Amino acid sequence: FNNVIGSQKNARSASQMHGTHRKESPREIENLTEIKDQKEKIRFRGRVTYDGSGFSGWQVQSKGRTGQGELEGVLARRFNRTVKIVGAGRTDSGVHARGQAFHFDVFLPEITSKQLQSKLSKNGEMIDLDERYCFDFCHQLQASLNSMLQQDMRVYNVGRAPPPASASYLNPDGVLTTSKMTWHAIYSAQKKLYSYRIGIGLTIDPIERYRRVHVEEHVEIKELQRILQHFEGTHDFRAFAGAIEATQRKKGIEHKDTVRTIYSINLVNEGGGNYRIDILLKGALYKMVRNIVGTSIEVAMGRMEEAQLLRMLHHNFEGEGDGTNKKYMRKDNKCKPAAAEGLTMEMVYFEDSW
Repeated sequence: FNNVIGSQKNARSASQMHGTHRKESPREIENLTEIKDQKEKIRFRGRVTYDGSGFSGWQVQSKGRTGQGELEGVLARRFNRTVKIVGAGRTDSGVHARGQAFHFDVFLPEITSKQLQSKLSKNGEMIDLDERYCFDFCHQLQASLNSMLQQDMRVYNVGRAPPPASASYLNPDGVLTTSKMTWHAIYSAQKKLYSYRIGIGLTIDPIERYRRVHVEEHVEIKELQRILQHFEGTHDFRAFAGAIEATQRKKGIEHKDTVRTIYSINLVNEGGGNYRIDILLKGALYKMVRNIVGTSIEVAMGRMEEAQLLRMLHHNFEGEGDGTNKKYMRKDNKCKPAAAEGLTMEMVYFEDSW
């Protein structure tokens, strides 16, 4: 931990190090080459919470501050090399996160002293790290990263990822195959919880303005709750996903899987005219949650017929044949997505209780 830097004033320089175009310095390349010779890598995971008001989303971009970029920036300073992270899900510009998960890999020499490495080696094979030592390392690493991050982002629950587990799946030939699967922030995720906060009174608390959206026109809450229930279950959410057609044209994709499953969707009364929409799902398409909320509010206000929402959700083309080869697209849904600041990625759930 000799390179730990705890000054908040240096945080901005950490954020400037992020981006896909960042190149290692000659010193970093030499350091990384020496480390890679050891080959043994350890996977770590963590959770991150941030106020999305100052971010251009999660994924690293050529311009703008991002969640992924900030974390990779401080990890690069900590380990004196580029460290790539993988995050479970993406957030749009202005969207918040409370329990987003991520993972990254560290080479064994970066977390142990040479003296300890010799104790961990036996007949050329690496045996497991001492649990207490690993705990101490993660605790100090978490403190180090938080000391370098700006105040609108913090990491927590940093620890070693679970060991590879056996998983069964059908291979391309249809044969049931069992193999060891490494824990992965995206592929090991089972469910995600999103929340969207609205205020329907005459005003909302100004302190809440960056995390709650003021719906100025009257909304019948019981009607909104009933309408939201239509989205539970497995549906083709093509009409509630942003930029599907543009993405297909750009990447040359003929068909994108737009079928997703929502396990539950509930409207929670938080008091004082404030409400929270909780959506538990397997995975979401781009802007899917915001489009669901925006369309549901429009229907509850009487600006769109409920029958039209159901046609878009179930792709029921009345009077146009059986509709088997037709799909409602996002362009057919005239409702705008709900504003970004009301949305929070609350939690990503995995098989263990982490």
